[in-house]
Amino acid sequence: MSRSSDSYAHLANLKMLEELYALWEKDPKSVDLTWQNFFEGMQFASALPTALPMRQESGDLRVFYLITAYRSYGHLKVECNPIATESLPEPEELKLERYGLSGQDLQKEFPTFGFLPAENAPLQEIIDALENTYCHRIAIEYMGLCSSEMEQWIQRRIEPGFPTHLNGEELVTIYEQLSGAEGFETFLHTKYVGQKRFSLEGAGTLIPMLRAILDAGSSEGISDILLGMAHRGRLNVLANIMGKSYSYIFEEFEDYYTPDLSESTGDVKYHMGFASTYQGPTGKKVQVILSANPSHLESVDPVVQGGARAIQELKKPQNKQLEVLPIVIHGDASVAGQGVVYETMGMGRLNGYGAKGTLHIVINNQIGFTTLPKDGRSTRYCTDIAKAFGAPILHVNAEDPEGCVAAARLAISLRQTFGTDVFIDLCGYRKYGHNEGDEPAFTQPLQYQLIHSKKTIRTLYREELLARGVMDEKRASAIDETTKKTLESALETVKSKAPSAPPQIKQLPKERHLAELLRPVDTAASEEELRAYAKSFCTVPEGFNLSPKLRRLLDGRIAALDGLLDWSMGELLAYASLAAGGTHVRLSGQDVRRGTFSHRHALWVDQVTSAHYFPLSHLRPGQAPCDFFNSSLSEYAVMGFEYGYSLMYPKSLVIWEGQFGDFANGAQIIIDQYLTASEMKWGIATNLTLLLPHGYEGQGPEHSSARIERFLQMCGDENIIVANCTTPAQLFHLLRRQALRPLKKPLILFTPKVLLRHPECKSPLSDFSTGHFEEVLDDSAPASKTERLAFCSGKIYYQLRAEREKRKVTNLTLIRIEQLYPLHKEKIQALVDRYKGFTECLWVQEEPANMGASDFIRPQLEALVGMPLRYVGRTRASSTAAGSHTLHKLQDEALLKELFEQRAK
Repeated sequence: MSRSSDSYAHLANLKMLEELYALWEKDPKSVDLTWQNFFEGMQFASALPTALPMRQESGDLRVFYLITAYRSYGHLKVECNPIATESLPEPEELKLERYGLSGQDLQKEFPTFGFLPAENAPLQEIIDALENTYCHRIAIEYMGLCSSEMEQWIQRRIEPGFPTHLNGEELVTIYEQLSGAEGFETFLHTKYVGQKRFSLEGAGTLIPMLRAILDAGSSEGISDILLGMAHRGRLNVLANIMGKSYSYIFEEFEDYYTPDLSESTGDVKYHMGFASTYQGPTGKKVQVILSANPSHLESVDPVVQGGARAIQELKKPQNKQLEVLPIVIHGDASVAGQGVVYETMGMGRLNGYGAKGTLHIVINNQIGFTTLPKDGRSTRYCTDIAKAFGAPILHVNAEDPEGCVAAARLAISLRQTFGTDVFIDLCGYRKYGHNEGDEPAFTQPLQYQLIHSKKTIRTLYREELLARGVMDEKRASAIDETTKKTLESALETVKSKAPSAPPQIKQLPKERHLAELLRPVDTAASEEELRAYAKSFCTVPEGFNLSPKLRRLLDGRIAALDGLLDWSMGELLAYASLAAGGTHVRLSGQDVRRGTFSHRHALWVDQVTSAHYFPLSHLRPGQAPCDFFNSSLSEYAVMGFEYGYSLMYPKSLVIWEGQFGDFANGAQIIIDQYLTASEMKWGIATNLTLLLPHGYEGQGPEHSSARIERFLQMCGDENIIVANCTTPAQLFHLLRRQALRPLKKPLILFTPKVLLRHPECKSPLSDFSTGHFEEVLDDSAPASKTERLAFCSGKIYYQLRAEREKRKVTNLTLIRIEQLYPLHKEKIQALVDRYKGFTECLWVQEEPANMGASDFIRPQLEALVGMPLRYVGRTRASSTAAGSHTLHKLQDEALLKELFEQRAK
């Protein structure tokens, strides 16, 4: 954690410092522990003095300040930019004059404060070692960002000289990896001219870096790696890190390539995920998963973190969470520009969301499509966001492979030692345009003149190793030739498979999952068990000081077991029965522990001690976890996290709840690109559930609508379940079905607000111990002779029923559509046939005509009933709801009047 910016080393305190330093020199224990750390060189002043008086007696501290300055500002002097056209200026913070020193002092000896092995050394020797450590090949930012313990650890690892510890064979191995990376790109460029591949050239050092991370990680106990990255270099990573065969990749470039569409419609090659097993130098195997992701940059960040957290929790009994490493590969423009990066990092230390530190690598091309850094961010470095979270940052030059590998090894050790996020800023360039068909010289002509004139990274490193005598020309040529032959052999295999005639596309079968989705699932639980669960989660531990209001609520819940159960009991009994039966339940979102509307109370807080008690964690010995986590105030990252979590925790019910359904569109990218489309694009299924409070109650346009229409617009290929149920028993059965059914589909559940305490919205316990979820509900009191048949969905049913009773209407039957998608047409048809003879059919909703379910469901219902459905509801609108409660009531009255007083002409 970052420390206060108050400075010990302020000019006004110099006399005091000197006196304390004199005492410490005689006996370190004579001063406070804080000052002991300070004088040992482990703590520093973040605000350095602009000058110090030229006094001989202050010489010791002047050198100490200089050492501290290099630790803090040495990164400003490192030339990490391989396409720089100007040298970096000498940082003011590192000038000797700033510390009361000059060239005349270079040969004088000064204390080294533990920076060098010798107690004293000439100033020139100290400066040379500082330059070699902090200004040579790796620019490191860590002072003032992290804890004193981490600062000390880093200093022990890199001082003096930032050693790389690479032997001759390791250097040759790096060259082999660079040869594979560059050879792959140039081969694709010549064999598949103009096709998009998002080349890694200019930053190909990523491949030996990742290999170093895998090797070092396996040695440090890592068993699982979840990797998220965008399109840049993805094919290279698939081939040279994940082990996806060259021939398979080449085949996807061929004109004859036809994906198997029997299970999905697919996606472009640089979006697909992949999983493989990597064997490290010690023989230990590491499972590596590359997450599928769309073109929406950085959206995969929370998905990776959520998946890593899930695997860590599965390992939790063995206390092996650090064995799971999330790695996210960013772009320089996106890491600085996309807010989801901040949202995701903001969850990193939260109780329910941390993943023991993520390793971040930025492929810093110094351009975002055509936008230069000066137009794309307001900070010095693209990685400055890391400073907000105390994450160390390592800047490296892509043309310095050894420095890059050393940085990668240091980063993995940091993460494994401290469980912290670490950033590596890989400064390189992009050899071509944003893609290979793009012309970058339109907007960056001078930059691309320089880039096209440069030798490649492989060539530069080859020349360096030859000059150092690490390998000879024969071995270098053999490595390159092996790479070339391997690629050519793979291509020959692909070309030989070309079919003589165009292949037939395997079409996606219609309604492939419909029958299974509509098949009833046994979700009932015995009354005996339900009573036991209710007693467990309503029992207050002895000595726990519960709120009197909450105690009365619990007493009411117990009493309701012999009467009628409300919405919250339907929900809690579903969770309890699942957890007791071995299914992990996780509910996440803003304020979910209590519930936005104070209905859930999954957490009790002692009114005297503030101690926490989670009643659903005390159901029975050996139960599965039943977790409730209040999230940060983020929709995008938190929903993305839960999506990733749901993929990696097989036997679970993972739920994200919106504070109000209106706010779900803050996570629209996750909904559009992942939740509703991942199965069709990538073949990835999830049962993630969204609880979205929805209902028109006069609370205005931001607290009324979860945008039912938008979710229904995304329905197709049986991709999701969309429901709007109206009884506690229906909620119970639906949640249990979602967890217990083997076929995984996301559930979008619009939940009520006013129904939470509505006297009519209750169910007897017998409805929980029998039956299953019903996609359509018949009228509990149908008309004696149905002349008018009205369909509706959600809480408006209770308004319509009350108005019907009030007006004593006897010819109107109400049918509730509890599941809007997929629609159970057979059940609807059976009810239509039951009430045949009606002369008018209606669709009634509380939402405006261009919102809600109207446009989606009316054509389907009309096909079933054989006549047009008259629409009854609010008129078309641009805003979801009226801002005035009075206007809301007038609109409700108009709706009811239209239904009960107007007949079709």
